[in-house]
Amino acid sequence: MTKIAKMTAAREKEAEAVSEAPKQQQQQQQLRGPSIALTREDGANDKLAALLQGLTCVEIPCIAFGPGSDVGLLPAALTATDIIVITSPQAAQVFLTAWSQAGKPQVRIATVGKGTSKPLAAAGLVSVFEPSDATAETLAKELPTTWGTRALYPSSSIAENTLAKGLEARGFVVTRLNTYETVPAEWSPEQLQVAKSVDIVTFASPSTIRVWAERVGVAATAVVIGPTSAMACKSAGFERIECPEGSKGIEAWADLIKSVAST
Repeated sequence: MTKIAKMTAAREKEAEAVSEAPKQQQQQQQLRGPSIALTREDGANDKLAALLQGLTCVEIPCIAFGPGSDVGLLPAALTATDIIVITSPQAAQVFLTAWSQAGKPQVRIATVGKGTSKPLAAAGLVSVFEPSDATAETLAKELPTTWGTRALYPSSSIAENTLAKGLEARGFVVTRLNTYETVPAEWSPEQLQVAKSVDIVTFASPSTIRVWAERVGVAATAVVIGPTSAMACKSAGFERIECPEGSKGIEAWADLIKSVAST
């Protein structure tokens, strides 16, 4: 390489270093404030992470899913009911598999909220009813009898029986099928260490709260998606619990997390 070529290459490298400095500073600025743990199952944290862009977020899934003891009964049960009541995105995914296996029959579906309705809508199925607040208790209180009183409830095996009891108290005949298992996710030693260092932990279900409390404790500030998770946090022993007013979905949850992180 000639002397001129060497000088030119050196100047180019220096220019690259100068141009990279602002980028590195920008990246450091983008990750700011307290560390925030996202604890939903693997693959379910992407939207929340996008809404929290610019904050220091770490994904530490607390739960995973497997087939439930009643999953084989679900395809045949879809056409032996007046309405199918679905209360989580995972229940919606299990339902869609069974619906396809059954030949995609005509069905009527009520869901607990928009997050659960979304995967159904993507498959061309529209929920006929969503309650005013995205909780099982409100769904049980508000579900009309217009379409009949035989309700099929595909659920996690560890889900509370709030929905079934609430509907039965109003005269519904509820068939609950435990179509999937919610199990603790496996963590590496590194994930456990990270979990112990976070300032804020986010929860969207009681099952994630139980796993976190058992493994990490309750010292972090808990920011939950709704009142059901807030009550579970209180039962687990968390002292600092933040919850949106009502159950307004992931956007309101993200706004609250940002607010807590800025204080």
